[in-house]
Amino acid sequence: MRTNGRAFLITIFLMVSYTMVCAQIRLQGKVTDDQNHAIAAALIRVIPEGKQVFTDEEGNFLIDCAEQPDRLWVTHAGFQAKALQVNNQSADTFLEISLRMASVTLEEVQVQEQGILEAKVDHTLSVQNIDQNFLQQSTKGTFAESLSTLAGVNNMNVGVGISKPVIRGMSGNRVMVAQNGIKQESQQWGADHGLEIDPFDAEQVQLIKGPVSLLYGSDGMGGVIRIEDKPIQLSESRQLNWQSMYQANNHAFSNSLQYRWRQDRLYYDVRLTHQSFGDYRVPSEEFTYAGYILPIYEHRLKNTAGKELHASLRFGYDGPRLKSSWKVASFNQVVGIFTGAIGLPRSYNLQHAGDYRNIEYPRQENSHLMVTSNTSYALTKQHKLELDLGFQRNQRRELSFPAAHGIAQDQLISNLALGLYLNTYTANFRHTFAKGDHYQVINGLQWQYNENSKDGFEFLIPAYTSNSIGVFQHHLYTFNEHWVANFGVRYDVASHAVSQHLQPLYDGNTLLPTGEFMERTPDFDRNFSNVSAAIGVNYLLSKDTHIKLNLGNSFRFPTVIELASNGVHHGNFRHEIGDNTLVPENGYQADLNILHQRGGWSLDASAFFAYYENYIYLSPSGKYSFLPSGGTMWQYKQNKAVYNGYEFTGSYQFKVPLKIDLVAEMVQNLNLDEGLPLPLTPAASILNVYHYQGLSKSSEKLKTELSFGVRYYFAQNRVARNEQTTPSALLFNVSSNHEWELFDRTLKFQFIVENLFNTPYFNHISRYRLINLPEQGRNFMVKLQMPLLSSR
Repeated sequence: MRTNGRAFLITIFLMVSYTMVCAQIRLQGKVTDDQNHAIAAALIRVIPEGKQVFTDEEGNFLIDCAEQPDRLWVTHAGFQAKALQVNNQSADTFLEISLRMASVTLEEVQVQEQGILEAKVDHTLSVQNIDQNFLQQSTKGTFAESLSTLAGVNNMNVGVGISKPVIRGMSGNRVMVAQNGIKQESQQWGADHGLEIDPFDAEQVQLIKGPVSLLYGSDGMGGVIRIEDKPIQLSESRQLNWQSMYQANNHAFSNSLQYRWRQDRLYYDVRLTHQSFGDYRVPSEEFTYAGYILPIYEHRLKNTAGKELHASLRFGYDGPRLKSSWKVASFNQVVGIFTGAIGLPRSYNLQHAGDYRNIEYPRQENSHLMVTSNTSYALTKQHKLELDLGFQRNQRRELSFPAAHGIAQDQLISNLALGLYLNTYTANFRHTFAKGDHYQVINGLQWQYNENSKDGFEFLIPAYTSNSIGVFQHHLYTFNEHWVANFGVRYDVASHAVSQHLQPLYDGNTLLPTGEFMERTPDFDRNFSNVSAAIGVNYLLSKDTHIKLNLGNSFRFPTVIELASNGVHHGNFRHEIGDNTLVPENGYQADLNILHQRGGWSLDASAFFAYYENYIYLSPSGKYSFLPSGGTMWQYKQNKAVYNGYEFTGSYQFKVPLKIDLVAEMVQNLNLDEGLPLPLTPAASILNVYHYQGLSKSSEKLKTELSFGVRYYFAQNRVARNEQTTPSALLFNVSSNHEWELFDRTLKFQFIVENLFNTPYFNHISRYRLINLPEQGRNFMVKLQMPLLSSR
């Protein structure tokens, strides 16, 4: 059945791919700011055809249109939008378009988020568009860390090499990460399982906060992070770019090389990234584990080093009606887990052997192969077909010493404690009908099949297969220049087929097998179905103010980890137990967003509330595991719950070269059945950043900006039963950003000092918080971006 399904999808793709239509109208031009500097990644939208392209690094664009367009709509995050009439332009006219600045900046770097009044009015949710410039400047070694300065986004981490995003207090299978339209499947349920994404390869990101189950399905309850590749727009071009980064705290070296090529309608893009880092430093000399106070030698956490090697290849065809792109991306990582993470650590095995880059046991060896295909075909000006296909092979290997798990070393042939191997097949199909600029309807179908196998002497989750399919219809109406509304409905079905697992038992004294087995998971099948709906409005109160309101019903099916886990999750220092009677989650949400911009002011404020029936969460039991080195037992439970909070982003540009940013966020929740907060909720925080831009003039080849940021984390005292509280913290960061015009090329370099005063502080949702390990200490960073080749 699965083979026939794959053949059917491939047949559809080939039929679409061989249908090509030649262009009739070609428009080209350049987009600059008011100082005549090129604007990369500006969005050019053709009206009424709806086609859109992005400018390249030099601000140039090229558009092939099936018919004569009426006008162009030009936008870029941080700039005021512009409408340009082109119905009287000749085919050989070169369009020169200038945009006015209206940017919002956060922390040490400029955040190219969704422009305030330039936000697309057809979005009723809280949406931010983030371009490559922000991602390049804010990267700290992982993709999730690059987003952590945005309002409503936090970072759940294990040390410095493993991290994942948390949106409005939700993570894991409640936050979807989609690469080129395909949801990444990388055992994301694990709090110690980071996103397997090359941080340098994320070129354009759209962050959607709040429930978007209508368009994205089960995992879109908390939000969606959409990662897209930047188009290669010039008809003939070659580009070679190099990015490099050094971090002093753990002597981390990162280098990424990218080559982009285009000839007429064909293009390809190659990237290679290498990262290597050593044991990192913390501002503490001791930590507490299971009541024992243990030393941290030389302020370094032993065995937290790692190395990564990532590669990607993208190639495609960019025609006037047919666009088809293929991408193959390989993520490979080996990263150590702090020696105190498994078993009861002793002082002698916490000492360094002299090599701070050595990766010992326990450690993770992770690889993720992702193949995606994206094809779109414009049947007419009103009808468009889109097909996304994906295959993923995720391999997660956790290695450890068997004796730490109660097993004699000579009883095993390898140190593989847990091996998880997940194959995922995905297909998304959409038909869009647009009637001018006033009405649009999308009919969609999404299908996914998962196949998970296991290996190793430890057990956490069983082998299983999962199958899901969803259909939806989404309507968008533009009533007039003030009102926009959308609504839609969705129906989903899913199934899990779980295999029985019998775990061998070992004698606690001899560590030898007893010949007996314990059933950790039985055979069972579960089937689910759900209907959901959403409605939203966007009201343009004035030319300065937008008001958005979204009301929706979201859902999430229980995952296999929640239904069938029964083992020690060593990366989280706990024994996790599932419940195969769990039912689907259902939520009802309201999201209010106000955007205002006038003069030097830019304000973006959001408030949200959600009520969940049968909310699934992992709760500490306060009991210790019966398994060797199992730590405490945590049980998946289900209760009624509510979430609420706010996010605020404000910016003021003085008439002098001084700019001030303020970001505030807070999320809180409550288990209505128990009257207690839910566990692992991020602490509220306030970020205040001052930017001074007066060190250089626009006419000079060297431009410099200084930034000083202060971030305050409030104490997290609203905790679940048996969960520890986290104290407040005040952190200081400084940075200087430089641009140097050299031989007609722009070199960008950045100096950053994070945690300037080496302050000990805890991230409440960090995995190492459970053993009272503070976050990384003072860190000096140097970044460089250099174009080695640029020709057209």
